Amino acid sequence: MPGRHINLPVFTAAFAAVIFGLWWVPIRFMESLGMHGAWAGLSLNAAAAVCGLVWFAILRPPFEVSRRALIGAMFAGVAATLYSTAIVYTDVSRAVLLFYLLPAWSKLIEWLLWKQPWRWTSTLAIAAALTGAYLVLGGEIVGGALNAGDFMAIGSGLAWGIGAAMIFSGGRAPVFPVTWVMVISAAVVAAGIALFEPTPTIATRVVPVSFGIAIIYILPLLALSLWSAQRLAPVVFSFLLTGELLSGVISSAIFLDEPFGWMQVAGAALIVLAAVSEIFSRQDVGELPLHSDQKLPE
Repeated sequence: MPGRHINLPVFTAAFAAVIFGLWWVPIRFMESLGMHGAWAGLSLNAAAAVCGLVWFAILRPPFEVSRRALIGAMFAGVAATLYSTAIVYTDVSRAVLLFYLLPAWSKLIEWLLWKQPWRWTSTLAIAAALTGAYLVLGGEIVGGALNAGDFMAIGSGLAWGIGAAMIFSGGRAPVFPVTWVMVISAAVVAAGIALFEPTPTIATRVVPVSFGIAIIYILPLLALSLWSAQRLAPVVFSFLLTGELLSGVISSAIFLDEPFGWMQVAGAALIVLAAVSEIFSRQDVGELPLHSDQKLPE
């Protein structure tokens, strides 16, 4: 039955989303070691890329990844770096919430790429996501309201939406090569951004800490997320990832004492509504492939 077939990817994506909400913890910790801005993400993703290289050198697994999945992994790497850098340059809660314009991007991608029908709920999803972002920003969208971190958070959601769509439509592939390509892409983009930032004084602990976090947190989390992205349609995947909103916003509010008033609460609710509306409006599963065993439009 379809429900049984997609349960594991659904649960995996939901679990990964909750853990993703704590992404700010290693980033802010690396910042405390002097790795400001894009340098934090660069150190972690470079360590993850080296670990992947060692894995390939020892096991020599086949690198069987379609061109579409390869491009999708690259976009996912761009998203990871933009998001990691956004966490440094803006409030964690703002970065998390602005990233979650993702359901709107995913709906637009499905409509443009796969010619999926546009319902009234699709308009609702776009309107709710944009209104939610407006409230998250405190009701201001011009002048000094948007900082560099805000733009990066919005860009990361768009890049992740494109990447998830490409990975899903690229067919099944061994998840580790896809993950490796993602962290290499993330490291390259981070290095490009870091060129415009002050060079940090690298503490002795940075290298072992980076490898430890990459092995224990970064690589397993990305592998779980990309494995799910291969099997769940982008709009479904985006909906499940909203679990990150809870863990990210709540944890940052508790441990970072970031301002989070009624406008941000209302904005978060609207962004969740944007993700939920499109999912529960689908009476006929056949209108949208929910997992990649179903035939996709070219």
